[in-house]
Amino acid sequence: MTRVNPFRISIIDYLNAAPLNYGFKHGLGYEHFHLKFHVPSMCANQLKAGEVDAGLISSIEYLRIPDLKIVPGLCIASPKRVRSVIVLSKVPPEQIRTLALDTSSRTSVVLSQILLRERYGVSPEAVDMAPDQDAMLTRCDAALLIGDVAMRARREGLIVLDLAEEWHTWTGLPFVFALWLVREGAQDLEVPGGVGPFFHKSLELGQANLPAIVDEAWRTIGWTKPELREYLTENISYHLGEAERESLALFYEKSVRNGFAPENKALRFL
Repeated sequence: MTRVNPFRISIIDYLNAAPLNYGFKHGLGYEHFHLKFHVPSMCANQLKAGEVDAGLISSIEYLRIPDLKIVPGLCIASPKRVRSVIVLSKVPPEQIRTLALDTSSRTSVVLSQILLRERYGVSPEAVDMAPDQDAMLTRCDAALLIGDVAMRARREGLIVLDLAEEWHTWTGLPFVFALWLVREGAQDLEVPGGVGPFFHKSLELGQANLPAIVDEAWRTIGWTKPELREYLTENISYHLGEAERESLALFYEKSVRNGFAPENKALRFL
């Protein structure tokens, strides 16, 4: 029996999120959930406005949206190289004076500017733009692109900064791009264990059906199937462990220091 007031979930509709979303998209707990699919910035807006009860949300938004709890053990992270969060530049990083920022993004917008400021010593003018590579690089020296658009981007003749790789080279840590976040006041499900286990089961189903996810992505991304499988199993990690929590703490400290979040706060879990 479907709930009168379903538990509302906002979901990132990018390939890197597909294993996390798989169970929900294929009927897991269909009687309990109402799903909304958006780019990361819109997912965050919906959670902040109280239009959803939980979301797969850019990690920086944990500092910006009050009264959130993290689903333990799960995230979208990259151990070293991510390949789908990149700055494409016409000039060396130390010479970037204008940076077009993909309006679909939140965490990567912050990460790109922290890296340029603290790793390369430049503070370029930031220009918010729709994720159109040609328009962005006509207007600016460099462009931040994320997700499926970044995976399809043309890289010939450009300097490519892979942001997770830059972070790992600098800090020795993985980078956490997104978290499952739940509003503290959200009404829990009246089932054993509550809502939390559904998030883990959804990923479990996604990883069990990885060939189906790869087949679907192969039709739209333009990468080979072995490349897509490598991306989903080596470039992306879904485990929120000790190193990921350490990385989040460092990223949050730097975000606050650079004025991208109002204040730091401890990680609180569901």
